[in-house]
Amino acid sequence: MIWHLMAVFIFGICAGSLAFLFIKISRNRLPKWLIPVSAGIGMLSYLAYYDYTWFDFKRSQLPAESVVVEQGRAGNFFRPWSYIAPPVSSFVVLDGKVKETQQQGHILVEYIRYEFINDYTERLESQPYVLNCTTGEQLAVPKNDKRATSKVELIARDSLLYKQLCQ
Repeated sequence: MIWHLMAVFIFGICAGSLAFLFIKISRNRLPKWLIPVSAGIGMLSYLAYYDYTWFDFKRSQLPAESVVVEQGRAGNFFRPWSYIAPPVSSFVVLDGKVKETQQQGHILVEYIRYEFINDYTERLESQPYVLNCTTGEQLAVPKNDKRATSKVELIARDSLLYKQLCQ
């Protein structure tokens, strides 16, 4: 996070310095307000660049056997460029390590769902799940609380998650 903040400031300083250089080359014919405007545009440009390259960068850091099964795109008030073409702000990954068992004629697959979220800070949320390939139902396994109950979710058979785990 601190490196990201430093990069924003460095881009702002570089863009402002470039505007200052142009003002001096033009022998002060250009207006002085170009310096802060250029610095602000430089900072916003870096933030937009980071938002649009975040998904590819994170995906390149994942192991080869991991599979992206879901992507989320959302607009944000503080990122106005996201309303024109929303960048990937979250994605779900399966690591390829599943445990398959058969119980009473049903095929059960245990897996861990990793969700990478690009918010004001980057987050990684992991949740173990059990998927019944026979009925297409999935259940989140509670992590700490033994008495916690989870809702059963139906997974479409044509979804990438079902195809990756059950076929």
